Amino acid sequence: MVYREITKPILEISNETIKNQEFNLDASIKHIAHWLPAQGPIKDFIHHNTLHAVQHLPFQEGVAIAAKMFGARSYLPLEDYQQMYQQGRIKNAAIEWAIEHSGCTQQQHEKLRETLFEQDDTGHYPPVSLANHGIRNTWLTQLEVNLNALVHPVLFRLLGNFLDQGISRWSLPKNGEHFWDCVLRLAQNSLLPLYPLNEPEVSKLLFETPDRVIKACLKKIVGDEQLYEQYLLEMLLAHPGWAGMVHVIEQNPKSLLARREISLKDMIAVELAIELAFLHKKKGSQFSAIASFPHQNGTPLLKNGALKPKIPLHLKVWHEAMEWSLHSELLLALKPKVAKLDAAPAKKPLPEAQALFCIDDRECSLRRHLEESNPAIETLGAAGFFGIDFLYQGLDDAYPVAQCPNIIAPKHLIKEASSKPKPNEKAKSGKLTNMHFTAHSMFRGWLYTQTLGIGYAVRMAWNVFRPGSKLPNIRTLSEVESHTHLHLLRESEEPTEDGYLLGFSFAEMADRVGGLLRNIGLTQHFAPLVVIVAHGSSSVNNPHFAAYDCGACSGKPGAPNARAFAWMANHESVRAILSERGIDIPDGTRFIAALHNTSRDEMTYFDKHLLAQHPVPALHAFQQAMKKALQRNARERCRWFELGPQSQSNEEAHEHVIERASSIFEPRPEYNHSNNLYAIVGRRALTRDLFMDRRAFLHSYDPQTDAQGDIMARILSAVIPVCGGINLEYLFSRIDNSVYGAGTKLPHNVIGLLGVANGVEGDLRTGLPSQMIEVHQPARLLIVVEQTPAILDKTLAKLGALKEWLDNDWVRFVACHPESRELSLYSVNGWETIEFADDCEIPQATLSEKIIVGKTETIPVHQFIRRHA
Repeated sequence: MVYREITKPILEISNETIKNQEFNLDASIKHIAHWLPAQGPIKDFIHHNTLHAVQHLPFQEGVAIAAKMFGARSYLPLEDYQQMYQQGRIKNAAIEWAIEHSGCTQQQHEKLRETLFEQDDTGHYPPVSLANHGIRNTWLTQLEVNLNALVHPVLFRLLGNFLDQGISRWSLPKNGEHFWDCVLRLAQNSLLPLYPLNEPEVSKLLFETPDRVIKACLKKIVGDEQLYEQYLLEMLLAHPGWAGMVHVIEQNPKSLLARREISLKDMIAVELAIELAFLHKKKGSQFSAIASFPHQNGTPLLKNGALKPKIPLHLKVWHEAMEWSLHSELLLALKPKVAKLDAAPAKKPLPEAQALFCIDDRECSLRRHLEESNPAIETLGAAGFFGIDFLYQGLDDAYPVAQCPNIIAPKHLIKEASSKPKPNEKAKSGKLTNMHFTAHSMFRGWLYTQTLGIGYAVRMAWNVFRPGSKLPNIRTLSEVESHTHLHLLRESEEPTEDGYLLGFSFAEMADRVGGLLRNIGLTQHFAPLVVIVAHGSSSVNNPHFAAYDCGACSGKPGAPNARAFAWMANHESVRAILSERGIDIPDGTRFIAALHNTSRDEMTYFDKHLLAQHPVPALHAFQQAMKKALQRNARERCRWFELGPQSQSNEEAHEHVIERASSIFEPRPEYNHSNNLYAIVGRRALTRDLFMDRRAFLHSYDPQTDAQGDIMARILSAVIPVCGGINLEYLFSRIDNSVYGAGTKLPHNVIGLLGVANGVEGDLRTGLPSQMIEVHQPARLLIVVEQTPAILDKTLAKLGALKEWLDNDWVRFVACHPESRELSLYSVNGWETIEFADDCEIPQATLSEKIIVGKTETIPVHQFIRRHA
């Protein structure tokens, strides 16, 4: 077996703490928190790099260290790669490329090549790790005490009840009460003792501060200060979901709608107190500390440099060969174009309509089908919040929520108001939000359960087997009613109680509309109709629904942003300011807001009352083309569904996806971002003639208007963390779903509206469930930008901390020259020209529908030789 050992210092986890005689609790907690998951409450499902803790390291080293920490696989099993090679999805040229870039000497290449095809039944097993084989295992192996099984049920119930966001009818904490004080109150004042904290010696300890409790418990349980931090880390890694949730809430209390006062220190103090109580009950007060037991050979110790793993080169080469094979499919399709994109292209006829979509990879296929349905329609792409960042409070929302990427802190608040008189509350009988009783008591609850509850149980059982229109108002779960309006214009400079500005000024509107139009290169040649297409997703019984909505809107439908952009771009005052800034929008151009429901493949057009005031003749033709595109898109999606229709009827496929989204027992309403692979920033001409199998994030950009790379820097500031975060969360959830993912959805229960757990007492599951990633090919994102390397060097200098994504190869980055289409691969060492053999061929086709027939796996990039409706 060929390995490469990492000999340089990996991470300064606790060197200072280990060397010092006195244990520094605050510094240790800071070190530990670095390793915890960063997934917040499930209402705001923000995709992110699962291994953010090692993002400052090169990709291959980072995943090897994470494996040593968490006990996870770093790669697919060897046989999976070998099978892909046999199927032709991994090419010989890609293997040679990966070997050349492996860092081995020329003499080692042949030996490395031989190991690729050897049998290996153990190489993909997870390594010995801190999470699974550390010092805390001493309790199980030496004293036969399973602390996790004893402590976790008690701790998780306390955390779940304390942090509960609405499932419980009673709130456990008092207003402003900290977690530690709440537990102390329960332990001391409850009518029934709070087991096991009623143990006498531990009960007395609770009157101390959390700091003193932690140190006292560690002295008794561990014994050696040099092992304190490692013990705390192992303890939290035994339940990373709850530990990570607490840390996220501590860092960002506003992530909860109902605020809770909790800290990682509070949780550690409670957990250690419970551990000590159980050890007293099981082994008596004179039990031996961990430091008194000899460490077994192979036990990883931080003080001895536990995080110095070895990278299995044969698996690394296989993985990079797989990635390069997939990446080359796109690069090869971009490279051989004969016609150059001239600096002054011939004047094109004005499009009949323009449609601005989110860059979401699920919109890649819909854009293609729309252009095939009507070639006179031009499509563009931008981040789905469309440059309008604000907090949004809908009609039925108790709290405002952010409608922008989580890296942006919005300063404006937008409220929705009804354009119609408020209906009688009694008339609302069919809405999901009203399917409950207002009176709650023990007797009434029992009475309703025994009488009316039986009827609802029968109705639910019927809907399981006959889903569809009888489920009330399913579509409203991800759509905004069109009879409302948004308060967008600021009427007062007085901020709200929380410091937000209520609405935008005309100048601020022009800043945002003009900024987006310049970013996507749409500053002239406006069509009579410009449709701003947001997206959201409808599904039933799906706690991960926020992961299916718009990532650029913090896991919410982008309809409010689309409506806001259209209103602003249509306003005469905003257009006047834009005209002064060099963007002239013709009087005959009208912006329309719409929402694409990605699970049902349906389109909703908003603000019809405004359409009545300003009719748009081109809208009907656009809607007809879009209807045809949605049906074709549904059929393309159905090839992934095992129970999807086998016929080639677009109508049947469309009916099937609607039924899936309405089915209460369907764990796969859609496959979301599965198989995402590319992010392309450039003009549509670069990709319009390509079939990319719904795998590409597409952002519009005109390289001719960005001589200093400023626009590209703004685009990459969103593309890298948003698209890169989506890609890496899918990648790691696919590589090891048991550690980095959430496992199967089927046993998941929603806990406190915070997250999901297996059953009622398990740890919160982070990452993605298996039903979202089972068809995913785990390859890193390839970002292709249409710009010269010289200008991109200026861009990269402006990216700040985001540059480490590129320098450390967490995403691949390629420059496509706007004129010659010469391709250059970026690395921390500079730009490398990409060359392909002359005999490389690209599959060709005439229409999308001819490519997908009979295909149930990912399809290589195809080039269209002609296009028509």
